[in-house]
Amino acid sequence: MPLKKALPFTLVSSSLFFSLAQAATCSCAGVPLSNSINLMGLEPDQYQFGLSYTYSDISDLVEGSSDVNDETGRLRETGSSLFQTTYGINENWSVTGVISWIEHTRNIAISNTADENSSGLGDSLIVLSYAPHKIDPFSANEWAVGLGLRIPTGESDNGSPIIFAEDLQPGQGAWGTSVWFHYGHAFNQKADWLFFIDANIANNKENDRDYSFEVEWNLTSGISYSSDSKWSGSLSVNYRNADPHSRFGGEIPNTGGNWVDLTPSLQYSLSPETNIGISARIPLSRDLNGSLQFTTKESFSLSITHTLD
Repeated sequence: MPLKKALPFTLVSSSLFFSLAQAATCSCAGVPLSNSINLMGLEPDQYQFGLSYTYSDISDLVEGSSDVNDETGRLRETGSSLFQTTYGINENWSVTGVISWIEHTRNIAISNTADENSSGLGDSLIVLSYAPHKIDPFSANEWAVGLGLRIPTGESDNGSPIIFAEDLQPGQGAWGTSVWFHYGHAFNQKADWLFFIDANIANNKENDRDYSFEVEWNLTSGISYSSDSKWSGSLSVNYRNADPHSRFGGEIPNTGGNWVDLTPSLQYSLSPETNIGISARIPLSRDLNGSLQFTTKESFSLSITHTLD
């Protein structure tokens, strides 16, 4: 019996690869610029279009690995809309482009001041991927690698009369590079159960204000299931490590650290070409640098993808 098609990578990697567009001073996962990169690629001359929206509540105050009661009543939210296009160059190579629109809101209740709002075009991402081994009737394993380029198309000077800090800007205002890896293993011939490991490392350059988000990497492992019906899902654990940010070459206090999150995902096929999905990001543990940091409390994503031959 031949292997059936493995679960689409856009589901099993949903909300995993968010490292290329983090907010600055809060070290949060508020802007998932690359949460649906399809490293396994498509058939030759095939296109896939994706649209997703992610909401993140970034109101948790943390000291090291301990939660701290925030007496300021601070509310910090981010909404990220992403549009993605992937093109299958040939059997092994594909290219993906992502553009984003970002909205930030921050309010400190005890200050009795108006909300700080920032919105605009975010940064863009291009990833070239190579997938020499895919799951088929003769192999239960697949793997792929990719090279990414972050392009500073986003607005990074919002705020008047004083420009907002980097954590409230839609874009970083800096170029960046990244390296990606994916491995998948089918447990049976139907390939309905799949184990996967994903990783990426990003190196971010300085912007015009000599601010850098520095190096960050993610490691994700999980299991996905694709049933004979239109439903499929996955459950994964993500470990994220971020170096402290810097300005003028000096380390920024209270930035960077380590995060472990749980990501459940669910997908429904409207047709063989069109899928909708939902995922959540649930913090399991944090060990953050400095004395105090605001970080992600919860995050939810909705997405739709359409494949065109």
